[in-house]
Amino acid sequence: MSKIVLHQWEISPFCQKAARALRHKGLSYEVVNYNGLKAMLAARLSPVGKLPVVDFDGHRVQDSTRIARYLDQHYPEPPLYPADPQQRAQAELWEDYADELLYWYEVYLRVNDPDALDQAVSLSMEGRPAMERLPVKLSLRTMLRISLSGQGLGRMARADVHAEFLRQLDRIETLLPASGWLVGDMKTIADIAVGSQLLEVVRTSPLRREIEARPRLWAWLQRI
Repeated sequence: MSKIVLHQWEISPFCQKAARALRHKGLSYEVVNYNGLKAMLAARLSPVGKLPVVDFDGHRVQDSTRIARYLDQHYPEPPLYPADPQQRAQAELWEDYADELLYWYEVYLRVNDPDALDQAVSLSMEGRPAMERLPVKLSLRTMLRISLSGQGLGRMARADVHAEFLRQLDRIETLLPASGWLVGDMKTIADIAVGSQLLEVVRTSPLRREIEARPRLWAWLQRI
């Protein structure tokens, strides 16, 4: 059997997306965490310098979407992307929505709440010396706030960001069909991508209670 290694940051929703895609395929894999100041070594893994990166018997794939597509090409069952062209397009739109829009709300909620940030730092420090905690926290907060400002969300009023995030939750709750999956009658990359973003909010943000209060959304997340 081929050896699969997932290089990840523990608190990255994209790394969690890659991990869930691997588990969806029923594949065994090893995990290398780039926690604490070890995160600086991630830049050596690929030209892009970001995680996740997955090694498949020495063949390296970077980026959660490219990893998911590689998995469907080389490990076809069960599929991550529907075979039906229309459903595949829907799944890919959901994936883009999660990766390019929901992600920024997750980042905002994590970096602008002191308790959420402390929880995220604790998760990203597992297995690392305590002396690294302060520089990791300062670096994480600074980097994410710069990214949020450039994206635009970081320049909005807190109340407006929270209100818009709740609208996103309401939309997902409304669009969840009777099948319990976002596209078709089985779990796809749409569920994994959207779920991975929201489950990071569940892990560290007080707005977890807003997700739990939406019954279809919360039940769906338990299945992810």
